[in-house]
Amino acid sequence: MRSTIIIILLIFSNASYTQSKFGFNIDGLSPESLTIEAKSFSQTELYTKTLLWIKATYEHPDRTIISLIANEAIQISGIKDNAIEVDKQYFYLKYDIKISFKKGQYSFEPLSIHTKINSKYDMGWQPVDLKNGASFYKKGKVIKKTKSYVKVIPEVLNELNSSFYNYLISE
Repeated sequence: MRSTIIIILLIFSNASYTQSKFGFNIDGLSPESLTIEAKSFSQTELYTKTLLWIKATYEHPDRTIISLIANEAIQISGIKDNAIEVDKQYFYLKYDIKISFKKGQYSFEPLSIHTKINSKYDMGWQPVDLKNGASFYKKGKVIKKTKSYVKVIPEVLNELNSSFYNYLISE
């Protein structure tokens, strides 16, 4: 009986843990957004602390913020240099994220991801389909050349969400 309870607790704790992180599979980014509990904060406090986090995290916060809806949502855009490596070529990763607020929780929703090769020739930003990851897979397995995309995209998003959450609880 006791071992059964322990196994059930491990399953549920693992399930709740995996739902609080992004992953990338053949169906695209999963989940589409994260809703994180922050019970001790009001909607206004979450909004204000998000603005403070943006100012503390980004070199040019005024360029990072794309749109604001007072006390409801903030949309940001950022670039991670040389985030993805494919065959000794490096790619920038550009992200647009919407952070929205309700009393005691916030939602962290990636809106778009784009990549661009780090080159002296500007090849432009290429969109990554967040709702379909099939182009990164063949016969159900990750294509070797796209393995970095499948790994790095959720890593960057999870790092941003962790940074934001840690900022919230540290103050």
